[in-house]
Amino acid sequence: MNNGIITRFIIVKILKKIRESTINIDKSFEVITEKYSISIKDKNYIYNVVITTIRNINTVEQIINKFNVKVNKKDISYYFIISAICQIFFLKQRDYAVTHSTCEALKKFNSKNKINFVNGLLRNLCRNKQSIKLSDLNISHHPRWFKKTVKDITSKKRKSIYNSVIKKPNIGIVFKNQKDINLIKEKCIITSKTSISINTINKIENLKGYKEGLWWVQDFAATIPAKLIKNLKNQKILDMCAAPGGKTFQLLNMGADVISCDVSERRMRILELNAKRLNYKIKTFKGNVLKINENNIYDAILIDPPCSSIGTIRKNPEILFRNKEPVLSLFVDLQYKMLEKASKLLKKDGVLIYSTCSFNKKEGSKQIKKFLENNQNFKIDPIKKIEAGNFYKLITSKGYFQSYPNDLKSLGGIDGFFIARLIKK
Repeated sequence: MNNGIITRFIIVKILKKIRESTINIDKSFEVITEKYSISIKDKNYIYNVVITTIRNINTVEQIINKFNVKVNKKDISYYFIISAICQIFFLKQRDYAVTHSTCEALKKFNSKNKINFVNGLLRNLCRNKQSIKLSDLNISHHPRWFKKTVKDITSKKRKSIYNSVIKKPNIGIVFKNQKDINLIKEKCIITSKTSISINTINKIENLKGYKEGLWWVQDFAATIPAKLIKNLKNQKILDMCAAPGGKTFQLLNMGADVISCDVSERRMRILELNAKRLNYKIKTFKGNVLKINENNIYDAILIDPPCSSIGTIRKNPEILFRNKEPVLSLFVDLQYKMLEKASKLLKKDGVLIYSTCSFNKKEGSKQIKKFLENNQNFKIDPIKKIEAGNFYKLITSKGYFQSYPNDLKSLGGIDGFFIARLIKK
């Protein structure tokens, strides 16, 4: 098998794995590529094709539809077709080379009956590609569940959300000390006194200050919850669902006494490795946060529970590529149980911060409404626009924070996030 065929073979296997499971791009890439002896260059190429295909799947589907052909999305040939279209139209690779190696690789899946169909379709696309204007292909072919989620959002906002998927997002970086804000020389946007947004093709580990533990990676929206607790120094804080550690590091950096919890051993190992690099001593609770001893009372609690993660589609476009939609009811149920658990662990006059990387109201405002109805000893502590700084436009009339993917473009764009601040009366 020559190199071009092997790489396309692997690309298809990764796309199929992502489509049919709940594993993210990076994990699928890692699991499948480790079985093959391929160069770093080939791995980078494979990853680029996979991520570009998934980001642009909405347009790829429309290109196929323009030629009035029915492609069986359950057949392996589907993944060869969509990745080939990506290579031809978005990565600008040679038509003949892509078509030939695609068909040769398809033979390895014993799909000889599909080769003529795929070959004919790709050749037809190549002959007529000059007539296809990608900018005109703006009809949403996104999953029904996602279109239902955004149906009450303005058309302008929906378009911005859809556009956020096709572009590589900036990376948020938070510094331990304000004096290091200019440490990284790559082109960046300053998002606060201690954070920047950077669009880099370099490995994060190679950026200045990483090995020295001077900063960590965290989306700007994810930095907001910890900032909403006042007078943090020496306060006893419980960080529920803490891994990979961004909020914990913020709290520690502001002098808080933090207990970091997470049920995932893998994610907790990442938190511990990050803490070691940053030279932070951490206290952890590894396990189900619903089983935390209720004799321990905290001054403030942060809940960033498991959720549908639809607010992170800029970084995780596979959410819209998978066959199955997120099981929202399971997330909503767990989120509410965490809120109830937190209510028992919080002192009187304590602060409860609830945040999700989602813009689905069932995981946000409706969840808080239900909790307040059942817990009369809690009230909303509205986030004031005066304390919001450069994100004041994202504060709702009720005092919640609600962002959508691609909001705050002047700061490099952010994730979709919901945040509520509550006080225990």
